[in-house]
Amino acid sequence: MLKIKVECFNLKYTLECGQCFRWQKIDNMTYIGVIKDRVLKVKQDNEYLYITSNNYDNLEQVVKEYFDLNTDYKKIEEDISKIDNNIKEALKNTSGIRHLKQDYFETLISYIISANNNIPRISKSVNLLSEKYGKKITFEDKDYYLFPTLDSLKDVSVSDYRNLGVGFRDNYIYSTVNDLISKNIDLKSLEDLDTDSLRNVLMEFKGVGRKVADCILLFAYARKEVFPIDVWVERVMSVLYFKENGGRLTKKQIQDYAKENFGKYAGIIQQHLFYNMRNGIIKQ
Repeated sequence: MLKIKVECFNLKYTLECGQCFRWQKIDNMTYIGVIKDRVLKVKQDNEYLYITSNNYDNLEQVVKEYFDLNTDYKKIEEDISKIDNNIKEALKNTSGIRHLKQDYFETLISYIISANNNIPRISKSVNLLSEKYGKKITFEDKDYYLFPTLDSLKDVSVSDYRNLGVGFRDNYIYSTVNDLISKNIDLKSLEDLDTDSLRNVLMEFKGVGRKVADCILLFAYARKEVFPIDVWVERVMSVLYFKENGGRLTKKQIQDYAKENFGKYAGIIQQHLFYNMRNGIIKQ
């Protein structure tokens, strides 16, 4: 078992704030998830994480990278709490949310599936896709499945995806997989692009609009300045920042406001506001 001391980290908030789809809750502070090439069982007890896995190779490095444990979130939270009282109050409720550094390909496909969808259905489709085309891993006498590789999906048809319950997104996944293969696109190499250029590249994939692209930027490429806007973020921004407009606002107004006022940690602020709104902590 690996033991890691953490500061300004809440496992529950981090795994339940909508940024990932492959974690199963065991109890209030214990979760089992499939990430990259392994299964992790993670328990938090105050300032310590206790981790077991089917694969202990470079486990500490993998865990620290995935949970962004080398970043000083205490300092970040101190800084963003000074922006305005709304953020300060939100942080009191959800301190410890960290951004996960997720696999590029898995995040791209998962967020294509997320379009006009809800988290339980997204998780179900992602898990079915993994069970059908991913590598099986046995951990604690139970079978888990890694997310499929690009190569393992090269011969999958539109109807095959449809049978996994992804709905109209079947053609989007098929098109994206084939674009990646036919154009020999290396998603990792895109890290070198600036955020606007990278967003434009991502939006060339079928099914990737601004919101999906921004989620990929934030949760795979660690662009913490990006502020994805979904229905919950629209609601919370309407309630907290645009009351004088009767709550009527456009996504561009929200994007402009976030860029001007939230700065380089807008994505972290987004996660706190999202979690507070979605869980009814902030009232409409």
